[in-house]
Amino acid sequence: MRFNHLFRVLISIALLVFSQLSRAEPMLNGIGVHQELGREIFIGALFSESLSNDPGTLLRNQQPMRMELKIVSPEGITARRFSRLWIEGLAVNSKADALMAQADNTVAFDAMFKGRLVPNDYVKISHTPGKGVSVTLNDVLLGTIKDENFFSMLLATWIGSVPLSSDYRDSLLKVGDVNTALRARFTTITPSAARVAEVRTWAQGDALITQEAKSSAPKSAATKSSARAKEELIAERPEIKLPAVEIEKPTLDVPAPAAQVAASAAASSVAAKPVAVTQPAPAKVEEEEDEGPALTAQTLLARQFYVSDAIKKIRSKTKYPQRALDRGQAGSVRVAVVIDRNGNILNTNILENSAYEMLNKEALDAVKRSAPFPALPDTISGARFEFTVPMRWTLPE
Repeated sequence: MRFNHLFRVLISIALLVFSQLSRAEPMLNGIGVHQELGREIFIGALFSESLSNDPGTLLRNQQPMRMELKIVSPEGITARRFSRLWIEGLAVNSKADALMAQADNTVAFDAMFKGRLVPNDYVKISHTPGKGVSVTLNDVLLGTIKDENFFSMLLATWIGSVPLSSDYRDSLLKVGDVNTALRARFTTITPSAARVAEVRTWAQGDALITQEAKSSAPKSAATKSSARAKEELIAERPEIKLPAVEIEKPTLDVPAPAAQVAASAAASSVAAKPVAVTQPAPAKVEEEEDEGPALTAQTLLARQFYVSDAIKKIRSKTKYPQRALDRGQAGSVRVAVVIDRNGNILNTNILENSAYEMLNKEALDAVKRSAPFPALPDTISGARFEFTVPMRWTLPE
């Protein structure tokens, strides 16, 4: 009997080990193109061991997953601008306590990218249960984040309540039913050998960045200082709430109450003919330098909290144009805003427009009505500050 019991235990262990070793490679869930000002910036793909069209299911997924993106913008993308995409996405898709908990990990992630990303660069962010989150560029390992929760926060910037764009999120939730031509194009994008060698130098000057999970070991003075800085920031903001995304039908001239975004909300189809949109002149923000002061947990949180407050203020000034409502017009707009240190607007520009001119105009007008914004805190450096505002008008059911 004892022999039989031991035999069954050994068989169970062997099957468990075999199942772990033979786990299926994550499958392509969806693929899409992120655009700004009508120009392609990168092609992104989401892979998961279990396919799904539900953002919540994927965000809670504890199975192997990965996010991949390949740069297609002819001029590439600066490290600062690439970082801002993630930082803003985290700010509007995460709760304040989660931002604080992941601040050091976000700083480590930001520090992995030491220069401009160029066309054909290939970024891969992989979640492997029990091994954390690895980040590679052109198959060169840049670093590892031990906290696995960091992956779902990054993923939320793509498929969460406030994604890069609604179209981009929808394209990642195709449950494998992807555009064949786009998939083929994605596969053929590869970096040159010289570029791969260049990226390897990023890790040669410094030790490979690895953010270890918090332990019970005594904290260093620097770590304690960082923790105190974060506590002071959050103490000044006891009730941080993320702004709602949807703008519902207003009563008279007062914006509707905030409503939580339903991740699966679909834009209503309308018969009205789309109106051509005249784009404002592009903002002169491409002149930003690749080099900038390194982020710290304190400066990161200051930027994220400022963005969250600014977006909340803009949405409180946003209306649903009555004519657009009467005509059944709905859609999403993303506006880039550049301000000076006193909070005055230097430039506004539509990065993603809707099909309807009235909604695009209202997005810009809402930003103007919200000015001036609060002066930048000392923890945010630079003569100007740029952030983007996602807006979404949804017809009442």
